[in-house]
Amino acid sequence: MNTKRPTSRDVAREAGVSVATVSRTITRPEDVNAETREHVLDVMQRMGYRANRAAADLRRGSSKTLLVLVSDITNAFFAEFFKGIEEEARQHGYVVLIGDTSEVASTERVYSNMLLMNQAGGLILNTYDFPMDLMPNQGDGSYNGPPLVSCAGHKDVDVASVRTDDALGGRLAAEHLIGMGHTDIIQICGPLQVHGFERRFFGFRQALKRAGIDIQEDRIISGQLSVQFGIDTAQKLVDDGNLPSAVFIHNDETATGFLHGLANNGVRVPEDISVVGYDDMPYAAVFNPGLTTIHLPRRLWGRLACRKLVAVLEGEPGSHEPVIIPPSLVVRGSTCFRESR
Repeated sequence: MNTKRPTSRDVAREAGVSVATVSRTITRPEDVNAETREHVLDVMQRMGYRANRAAADLRRGSSKTLLVLVSDITNAFFAEFFKGIEEEARQHGYVVLIGDTSEVASTERVYSNMLLMNQAGGLILNTYDFPMDLMPNQGDGSYNGPPLVSCAGHKDVDVASVRTDDALGGRLAAEHLIGMGHTDIIQICGPLQVHGFERRFFGFRQALKRAGIDIQEDRIISGQLSVQFGIDTAQKLVDDGNLPSAVFIHNDETATGFLHGLANNGVRVPEDISVVGYDDMPYAAVFNPGLTTIHLPRRLWGRLACRKLVAVLEGEPGSHEPVIIPPSLVVRGSTCFRESR
């Protein structure tokens, strides 16, 4: 099997353009006709061509831009994450550019091209999906593209990563509720094809199994997490007369909606139902009652992700080894021992 990496001359031959046009597409894309540029980029992606100058430029100090991609920049979750990245980047003399993909493929491509054209030296990725233009062509998922650190646990791509131990987070939530005597527990999950939500689900479910608690399918609710989804889910459970004694919700945003939906129906927390969230957002402590939740050290996460990317760029030994950050349980007033019914 020929494993030789394609050259710019190979791309030019395949695309039916000159080597100079390939070079301009990479270095001065604004000088290339839009249709030709897109055609050349398509060929580069199909052939697995990568312009590898970004890392070398950063090591020489000629490029000092790092790119951070998230799925929703309006989500307050990312504020502390960004702060950690910025703090670490400044220490190393880099500047940070933040991009919002909104999980839209065309937007992801814009940012991917910034890397492929050396307009940014490296990427910290915290989105649900791995950008298609950066996906490895190899069947084993091994990655040879621009310097990149994944913070979302992308399962099918072998890249440097810094992520939280979501299986542990799910287990901590389950053990807390089990320890308070709850056995009828609903889990409100994010989309399970997303690695983090899948791991939270797995950790929670495994803890219930170890405790000998049967898991009924109607006690698993999955959807696109949001405040409105939390409100709607609470309302449906009340309308159906199907309230459990406890609920574990995969993020605090949805938990806030769920608490609001319960309050609208006169359901008391924690007397009637205990609620555990996930993320420990700043507003979780100011609810009445405060929200018991799983704490993620978001600023530390950002710092470690940036530190990892710098290590990748500088070719430090062991820079490809994953970093896994443990979450912790924060107990507040939204959970209590199950009352006899």
